[in-house]
Amino acid sequence: MNTQNVNTAASESSKTWVKGQKICVSANDLRTRWHNTDAGNENATPAKGKHYPTRNGSYGADVLLLDEADVAALMAAGNTTLPRLASSGRGMTALYDVGDISAERYIIASRGQIYYRTASWQDACREYIRRSSSVMAEEAKKFFDRFHAACDAGLDYYQASDVARGIISLESALNPAQDIQVTAGAADTTLNDIPF
Repeated sequence: MNTQNVNTAASESSKTWVKGQKICVSANDLRTRWHNTDAGNENATPAKGKHYPTRNGSYGADVLLLDEADVAALMAAGNTTLPRLASSGRGMTALYDVGDISAERYIIASRGQIYYRTASWQDACREYIRRSSSVMAEEAKKFFDRFHAACDAGLDYYQASDVARGIISLESALNPAQDIQVTAGAADTTLNDIPF
């Protein structure tokens, strides 16, 4: 079961610390893990790690590729989750602390990938703020690009906002489905004749 090429989108800085057997785990539950990359297997390792956002604006969950020894040490220390020190819900960036089990204890994850790892708290804070603001700026630009495209297509601000947030597609906003009212019986049509 090969997991060597799972984290292909990771930055160069994260490749320097990986030494042992790697394992993909959920940061919210270290017991949830993927061991293989078989495409036919329903429990196959996500190809590039993954960030699962939540709809209420909170952070969500990361699936990260970590050393199996680090995960075992965290669980032996009584942790079932990767301790998250900070997170930006809309920026999809989090700062994790693996503790004294590793020389590079602070992990910055961005969009489900390990972006930066360091032993210095000051470096971790600086890189976390820089990365989260960068990701939030990219996401805001994408939102406003979709919003302006929807406005240019003739939608009002409310519908354009729904299109920009991904709630509805631009095509369905421009061509809404007709609401067809179905009554219980064909003989009683007085419900359709309300004048207001």
